Amino acid sequence: MISKRVKQFYTNVTDFMSEEDYKYVKSILNDIEFDLFRKLLKSEQKHSVRIAREIEYIINHELTDNNDIRINKNILVKSALLHDIGKIRKKINVIDKSIIVILNKLTKSNLRKFRKSAKIQCYYNHSEYSYEILKELTEDELLLYIVKNHHSNMEDEMIKFFQEIDDRN
Repeated sequence: MISKRVKQFYTNVTDFMSEEDYKYVKSILNDIEFDLFRKLLKSEQKHSVRIAREIEYIINHELTDNNDIRINKNILVKSALLHDIGKIRKKINVIDKSIIVILNKLTKSNLRKFRKSAKIQCYYNHSEYSYEILKELTEDELLLYIVKNHHSNMEDEMIKFFQEIDDRN
């Protein structure tokens, strides 16, 4: 767990968005979605691009047997780019995120109950915030479902697939 978090921290402070990344995102999102995407912190943008590219790679190279995942590649990729859009409500930089993770561990997962911090609430509720923002822009139920549930504990294979890739990136 610690080595995973150290890797995440290192990746977030060293990996940057390139012009190629922005062209890639622009090829997938419409103008309104792209403008929202650009409001994310650069580290969150890059995190989302890494997820989208990994989803494409897995599906294009037939590394999954799940037909639902394969036929919904475009929605999964778009979901990857938009899944954390709720974080635009309250910017949480890499240091903030690290402190929240440490405090959560020290409080035995009771940090979520601390309602006075907008950053803590955004960290824990960004999936719902993302859903709220995106439901005003799209009627795509699958995209909204993935975004809303990307941190939910459920048995849905598509959500589990998305979560595994999100966790790696």
